[in-house]
Amino acid sequence: MTTRPLRVAMVGHAFMGRAHSHAWRTAPRFFDLPLRPELAVLVGRDAGRTAAAAEQLGWAETATDWHAVLERDDVDLVDICTPGDTHAEIAIAALEAGKHVLCEKPLANSVAEAEAMTAAADRAAARGVRAMVGFTYRRVPAIALARQLVAEGRLGTIRHVRAAYLQDWIADPQAPMSWRLEADKAGSGALGDIGAHVVDLTQHITGE
Repeated sequence: MTTRPLRVAMVGHAFMGRAHSHAWRTAPRFFDLPLRPELAVLVGRDAGRTAAAAEQLGWAETATDWHAVLERDDVDLVDICTPGDTHAEIAIAALEAGKHVLCEKPLANSVAEAEAMTAAADRAAARGVRAMVGFTYRRVPAIALARQLVAEGRLGTIRHVRAAYLQDWIADPQAPMSWRLEADKAGSGALGDIGAHVVDLTQHITGE
């Protein structure tokens, strides 16, 4: 593994931000990476909470203005772990600033936003800047095997897919309010948040 760092700035430090922090820290222990992830800057709206999260999660610095972070030369990649209503603005600005982007799903809250993000990613790719969505289930061993079986023709021609996804953590009526229950922030709701995984895995496994 090379010692050259990949300096990451992450926007958002709630549930997925914590998961991503753990992944950035531990990935070099399991994979021979071409670059060494460096948890450079954690960005959040509240300075105190962001500082506490950074100390707990292992981030070197904190900030409350993601615009200013994009202007820094010592940031290579922006990891977006915020609610979907902010993805387009942050991702497009980061790509235009020459930063690689990892964006959580759902990609955006509207087709127009998604198309604008895709166009920005295409323009950035021409300059060697990469962008991707965090569809983590692609790396599940069972998914890799299913993809292999389909590619080898061992399941015949795939004409129909039926899928189920168990996610019950908002089913409890006593659960605290979450941005996922606010239409303006959540966009298409469970379909975009959870159904996005089903659609992605269907395309990934079948190669369509």
